Amino acid sequence: MRLARTRPLALAALALLAPVLAACGATTVPAGPDAADPACADIVVGAPQQMLGQALHETDSQGTLAWGTGEDTIVLRCGVTPPGPTTDLCTTLADSSGREVDWIVREEDGIVLFTSFGREPAIDISVPRSVAPDQPSAVPLEFTQLISAIPATSRCIGPGDAA
Repeated sequence: MRLARTRPLALAALALLAPVLAACGATTVPAGPDAADPACADIVVGAPQQMLGQALHETDSQGTLAWGTGEDTIVLRCGVTPPGPTTDLCTTLADSSGREVDWIVREEDGIVLFTSFGREPAIDISVPRSVAPDQPSAVPLEFTQLISAIPATSRCIGPGDAA
């Protein structure tokens, strides 16, 4: 397990809320406070149309994406408050080309929440276990290339790393 250090950890309760379908057909997802950051536009535009067999659906907030419906919805929110120091699991995911992104990982009520660490704007990705029972990290891994374009200002550290 690795520990993260920087600013105090922001609560990610909104990202854990199951999205609901609005009357107009768009998935309701609360926007992050920095959703208008241009880096968020790059992530939204570069996102895949399918994720773990789930189709991309329209959302009603800037800097957000949703795949699937109801409780099986995978949600990405860009521009969330960057996490600070935490004792939560912080792990590095690397794609096949060697690009890496650090993620704080928490699980609650059958949803695995990944929050990017050391990059601004920060990104939350919530993955229901019902959609990815064995490998929920496949979703944030899919975004490694897009998110690694945001410069890292800090990294996860573990007990043996120099402070």
